[in-house]
Amino acid sequence: MSRAVVAGIVLVAFALALVGCGGKGNPYGSAPACRLIADLARTGQTVAQADVSDPDAFEATMRDATKAYLSTARKLRDAVPENLKADVDRMITAAERRRFADAATARSHVDAYARSACRTGGAAQ
Repeated sequence: MSRAVVAGIVLVAFALALVGCGGKGNPYGSAPACRLIADLARTGQTVAQADVSDPDAFEATMRDATKAYLSTARKLRDAVPENLKADVDRMITAAERRRFADAATARSHVDAYARSACRTGGAAQ
């Protein structure tokens, strides 16, 4: 698989982290998980801005972003309601294996939670 295809898959997977979060200041809502979900979105933005024309720089960005994603996801596991912990565990496992599309799929219930519990664009949902 070419580096461009891999980059595209990764960008789509991390871009899905943007669902349910965004805005300026402190727009995340009062649920403890909201800020962590927003942090995952920022990690996705880092990858989206990576220079795919430089394989070494791209790999370094991916390595650092994956490490940040995993750190945040582990904190998220403790912050989400009990019924979402298994989904976060699947996200973590997929990201550890660099299976970012699987991590994004595992996020679907977390994203639904974010849409209902967190604010987007500075406005309450």
